[in-house]
Amino acid sequence: MSLTRPEGATDADMFAPPSARVIPAESPAAAPGGWYVDPRHQAPWRWWDGNQWTEYIQSAQGSVWHVAQPSRSPHEDIQGPSIRGGGIAALGAVIGVVASILLQVVYLITTPRPWNINAPWLVATSEVLLWTGFIGAVIIASRRHGTGRLSADYGFHVPRPKDVGIGFVGGVVAGVVPILLAVLAIWATTGFKSAHGTATKIAGIKPEGTAGWIVVILLVVVGAPIIEELFFRGLVQGAFMRRIGSTSAIFVTALIFCACHTLNEGPIAPMILFAPALVLGYLRVRTQRLAAGMVAHATFNWLTLCLLLIPALR
Repeated sequence: MSLTRPEGATDADMFAPPSARVIPAESPAAAPGGWYVDPRHQAPWRWWDGNQWTEYIQSAQGSVWHVAQPSRSPHEDIQGPSIRGGGIAALGAVIGVVASILLQVVYLITTPRPWNINAPWLVATSEVLLWTGFIGAVIIASRRHGTGRLSADYGFHVPRPKDVGIGFVGGVVAGVVPILLAVLAIWATTGFKSAHGTATKIAGIKPEGTAGWIVVILLVVVGAPIIEELFFRGLVQGAFMRRIGSTSAIFVTALIFCACHTLNEGPIAPMILFAPALVLGYLRVRTQRLAAGMVAHATFNWLTLCLLLIPALR
């Protein structure tokens, strides 16, 4: 492997801290992007120019080099920034789930019957506890194995108009499967003349009253797309991309995503959510950002939530 210094770079440039280093304009490092953990394991850091990995690497001491003849990565489809953190993600998920379950157990023990498991405060608190484990894992992994910045480590940015357009289309496409399955389930069983409950099973919740609807909308359409995309497509899928490549990582993450939702939504969750999860994973890889997936996730959840407005599905 031949290493050469970028044209125009001086000794001072080589050993200056990243924030102070001057990179020549003709270098790929001048394009929008950033330093990320090297997926080819040739150096601690490699420059991502916003579209692809370049041949510019950085040592732990801050030296920048150009790799003239790099050895190839074992997974050529690795794309975008990704950091280690699979174990941290698993621990965060377990902590979140246990905390959420404990809250519900305490509620059942301390509250006289009849119990109202759909009470807005209980639904909101339970979800926040679960998400605390998720977001805690995201932040800890970023600080331990990444740059400490969510934008750099996970592609977490404010949605651009392009992200909104792509995400909306992706969300509508992702929503076709669960809506079709709901309609077929009703048609094959009780028909459309009586309540069926399919939508409730898909959503995993049943909002009650104005406060219930407000809480559910905020959780499902705002909170879940942000927190779950950061955790599943940002941390979990990114960690798998480093080991097995992006295509396999999309499928593995989709399975994990479905398994986690089975706890709240029952065994029907994998049938409903697997196809949408693949769409969300693809958007993460295709755009190298989380924004489009967040918009798609919000769109899909909104369509699913709208099923509760149809009397035959409630």
